[in-house]
Parts: sequence; structure tokens; C-alpha cells
Amino acid sequence: MNMRKILKIIIPIILVFFLTFMVFKIVCMIKHKQTIEKQIQTIPNFSFTNVYNNKLFTNKNLEKNKATLIIYFNTECEHCEYEIKQISKQNEKFQNFQIVMVSFEDADTLKMFATKYHLNKLANIYLLEDKEIKFDSIFGKSPLPSSFIYNKNGKLVKKFKGEVKTEALLKYLSQQNGN
Repeated sequence: MNMRKILKIIIPIILVFFLTFMVFKIVCMIKHKQTIEKQIQTIPNFSFTNVYNNKLFTNKNLEKNKATLIIYFNTECEHCEYEIKQISKQNEKFQNFQIVMVSFEDADTLKMFATKYHLNKLANIYLLEDKEIKFDSIFGKSPLPSSFIYNKNGKLVKKFKGEVKTEALLKYLSQQNGN
């Protein structure tokens, strides 16, 4: 056989394998996304480290019968900083809710950020470090900031990807706590 005949056989085979592989990857990606969407319909199992005592904080540590706001953020993200600064300024409006703030940054950086915005003085805020960078595998691909609002029964009410005004957060949180 000459080279042309060999190429006429090999190229279609390679294309079929490539297309099959791509279809397989797409189907896997869709299934994974569906699994995550189903998983976050209720507060999923999670385990992050509390920056103040270096102990694990899990979904089981959350108060029952209380609406929950989970925020994925980074201290160097301007949108995250703005959103958290607004929550801190209006904390009296958020006191009836629990706020879980998660970041992949180290504890010292997070503590400095908390001090800057007086988060360390607020009893309803849990500041957690995602040491193993597993937030995305639990809550799905999440841009910074991402906010997830769960009602007092732990059911997902609303998720926001990107910066959110405190009025919108309070609107959904208040409805879910029965306020």
C-alpha cells in the first residue's frame, strides 16, 4: 500500500475517535453540571476551615430554621469587596440570618480582611478557608463573588453569580425567614 491509501484509512479513523471522545466529554460535562445543580438544591455537605479556631466547619454546624447566605469571595476582588463592605455596613439588617463566607485564600489574609470590614465582630458571620479548593466541586463553577441563598429549611432559593446589591440579598433572605 502506498502512503495515500494508508492516510485515507487512518485519517477517518482518527476523526471518528476524536469526535467520539469529544461527544463523551460533553456528555460527562452535562451530567456533572446536572449532578451539581441537584446537589445544591439543599445546602450540600461541605467542610471548610474556620479561620479563627482552625477547626472544621461543616453544613452540620449551621443553625437550623434560619435562612443562610453563602458567599464565595476573594479579598482582592473589587466586586467581592464592595458586596461584603455593603453587608458589613448594613449588618443590623442581616442579623437574623447566618452568613457563611468562603475563600481559598489563607487564614491570615482572611483575618486581615475581616478586621478591615469589622466582620470579626459579627456573630452571624462564619469566615471559612477552602484549603483544599473544593468549593467549585461542591457548588459548581462559581465566579467571584457568588452568593447562594437558602431558606430556613435549607432549600436553595436563589443563586447570584457576580456582585449583588444588598437589597436583593435582603429581599430573598427576608422572604425565606418569614420576616
